[in-house]
Amino acid sequence: MREKIVKLTVAPRSDAPVRGDDPWNTQIGARLSGIERLLRRLEWQVWGLACGASGLLVLEILRHLARV
Repeated sequence: MREKIVKLTVAPRSDAPVRGDDPWNTQIGARLSGIERLLRRLEWQVWGLACGASGLLVLEILRHLARV
């Protein structure tokens, strides 16, 4: 069986650079920064709940150990 080799020539992409004053890019940037802010707040809330729950667990363990 003979191998068939095909050589492909790929033209370089000629995309125009993104302009900073494009309103679409500005809107996307604003939405992404809002999402990042929301995720940061959510992360702090999760850390607060985890630390609070672990603190309560430690207090309960100490309370039960004090009874023994």
